[in-house]
Amino acid sequence: MTSAPEVDKCPVEYDSYRPVDSALHRQIARDELREEPTIVEQALRQMREWIAKNPSILACRTDAPFLLRFLRVRKFSHVAACDTLERFLTMRQRFPAWYGQLDPSEPWVQDVIDSEFLLPLGRDEKGRTVFLMRYPNLDIDRHDVVRQIRFFTMVFECLFEDALFGIGGLVLLSDYSNVTMKAFAQWSLTEIRNYIDCVTKSHPIRIKEVHVMNLPLFGATVGEWVMSCCSEKLRSRLKCYPSVDDFIQKTELKGMLPTTYGGKQDAAKLKQNLRDMLDRNKHIIVGLDDMKVDEKRATASHHPCNRADLDTGAVGSFRKLNLD
Repeated sequence: MTSAPEVDKCPVEYDSYRPVDSALHRQIARDELREEPTIVEQALRQMREWIAKNPSILACRTDAPFLLRFLRVRKFSHVAACDTLERFLTMRQRFPAWYGQLDPSEPWVQDVIDSEFLLPLGRDEKGRTVFLMRYPNLDIDRHDVVRQIRFFTMVFECLFEDALFGIGGLVLLSDYSNVTMKAFAQWSLTEIRNYIDCVTKSHPIRIKEVHVMNLPLFGATVGEWVMSCCSEKLRSRLKCYPSVDDFIQKTELKGMLPTTYGGKQDAAKLKQNLRDMLDRNKHIIVGLDDMKVDEKRATASHHPCNRADLDTGAVGSFRKLNLD
């Protein structure tokens, strides 16, 4: 296996910035992210100096691809990027059950891949990375919330390593056809709120669109609360459809869907692409544990909500039902 990236916060020398090969993504980077060579080089230098002098950071990657994750998502404001990086490191240690000792070669990961719960559909004509998520495909009795988050984390880490993903952003298609109430009830409000905080405040991810299909009424109730935890910008990028057919009629993404949806892609091939992506980035995923932060010295504001009293209301009521 390829060795994990170096995490020396003060290396003898640093690597240089290299623009992406894709002309489309270079244009997106300039137009949307202010990514110009002089701006990038200055921001990388400032971020590396901050890491070297920050006593709370004990070990951290300083290579350009890693730091560009955070600079791109914050449009090259190095102050905002540094804050997001520190949140990222702190979050990983604060929730070890979600983020620690990840290994994509574990048997349960292969089982989730085989379920076609999550399929990478490739990039659309706008350069955005598109994924299809199908909760009804997942055996939630075998793969609880912790495993689901761990799986998402491993997939995200693969995507974060891809500069084209960092520039183009994510389009998520969620099909809830035939989903059960139990799929929603397994998540406590505290877990939902904490995970949303982690994703929106510490993950270097640009969510461009979220398309939700066939969400049942009980799911819509939970969904409304979930969206109340998100920013107005993210809420404006959510679109709901009463059926898969309605989604297909109102978007131009049909061709990217698996053949079972009337699209052109073979689900077996998409599933293999996901497996290959995780295998190819195993050294990145395993190496996450090498980065360390002193939580006591990290910025005090990096504390997601941990209130137990959130487990009331809609989701809390679902969890109290006999769902067997």
